[in-house]
Amino acid sequence: MPIISRSAELSLDFLVVGGGIGGLSVAYMLQKAGHRVRVVEKQGLHAPSAGLRIPPNLSKILWQWVDREELDKVTTRCVGTPMHSLHTGKNVGYLPWKPAVMAEIGGEFLLMHRQDLIRLLFNLATEVGVIVDLDTTVTSVRPGTAHDPRPTVTLDNGGVLAADIVIGSDGCNSIIRPVVVGEEQHASASSLTVYTGTVNAHNIVQDAELAPLIAHSCEDWPIWMGDRHSFSVAYQRSSQELYIGLYVWHRPDEPSSTGEESWDHSVATEVIATAGYPPIVQRLIKMAPHFIRTEFTPRNSGQCDWVDTTGQIVLLGDAAHPSIPGGQNIASMAIEDAVVFGSLFSHLRTMEQVPSFLGAYQELRQPRCEKVGRSDIKGAELMALPPGPAADARDENIRQQLQEWDEGMLKESFEEIAEIFGYDAGDAAEEWWINWGRFHETAGEQPGVVVSIRRD
Repeated sequence: MPIISRSAELSLDFLVVGGGIGGLSVAYMLQKAGHRVRVVEKQGLHAPSAGLRIPPNLSKILWQWVDREELDKVTTRCVGTPMHSLHTGKNVGYLPWKPAVMAEIGGEFLLMHRQDLIRLLFNLATEVGVIVDLDTTVTSVRPGTAHDPRPTVTLDNGGVLAADIVIGSDGCNSIIRPVVVGEEQHASASSLTVYTGTVNAHNIVQDAELAPLIAHSCEDWPIWMGDRHSFSVAYQRSSQELYIGLYVWHRPDEPSSTGEESWDHSVATEVIATAGYPPIVQRLIKMAPHFIRTEFTPRNSGQCDWVDTTGQIVLLGDAAHPSIPGGQNIASMAIEDAVVFGSLFSHLRTMEQVPSFLGAYQELRQPRCEKVGRSDIKGAELMALPPGPAADARDENIRQQLQEWDEGMLKESFEEIAEIFGYDAGDAAEEWWINWGRFHETAGEQPGVVVSIRRD
């Protein structure tokens, strides 16, 4: 389970580069496990951001970390997805998240603002003693050497920080990733540009044509499907905002809007071309004060290592497995990484265990992240099929799920999503420990002695 109730007998110094969702989560897990953790984050707590999807595999974790009433204040439960045509605006069908399926999985599908999740994780981490340096940029990282075995990072203010283990959780454009995996080539495949923004609900309520959208979508996540384009909407009661997202796929021979991969560029609403969209979509886009533009291109890195050759620098979250922007599992994959990593290192007794723990972390997480990532990409591409037989078959399938849902279909639906949404990261780590990890402990160790490493 994600809650750690034990302290590692060997306490290490961890330095986490990147104080986003994954970085704060792994810091919280490790500090709870008795380690000393420092986080360096280049931005503040109020960096521009938009909405997040919290699938059941993540809501189960957050319910154990945060009081459920507190989480309810900043989340909205999603019960289904109305599907529309991005060309005509007409409704195609409705995909429900059946209560029986959610009950079997043990979680719920929630919607929330990224800033609210960051705030919750920041409070969790700092309350247990994690040191977080905000508005601090890492300019370089140096692996350990024979003369000085601990890895170090240099900061933009000239400071140098050392640790027993450095965790790179600084996103898809990670400064740590090249140190671990070396130079990479982007794949010659379709790239994706995602625009995310927010619209004040007060402005929508004042509009007679748009007001029903909020009334009907309080617990819905509507999607408009088009030719290499899709559009989604999510309403958040706590902030009284409508989160909107526009997804634009580019062919391999077609440049993206900037030609560069990035995840946090703020752009003016006027740069988004809305011609050809239904009036309701055009108006929602124009009501957003600005958008965050995310550029993404798949990599050819394949089965790359997440740990450097010294065994002291490791990747986590998007720095390890870059996600599709706007995907429903971005936050869940980063936090699952953190749960597995923290759970493993809660068992630490000797330095000899570190390589096996790092190896287990990648062994447990890499196949899972690749499978979920493929699922996210497949789902996003399905929403943006060009007109033709494939799009027609998709629309017919959506209509059938609305009209013909029965117990057989319920069972089939559960089987399809249980592997992703029913996953428990803490259980996966503990299963590895029971089956393998505990047999690697050094013979003759005396239990109950807490060792603290300091090499000042």
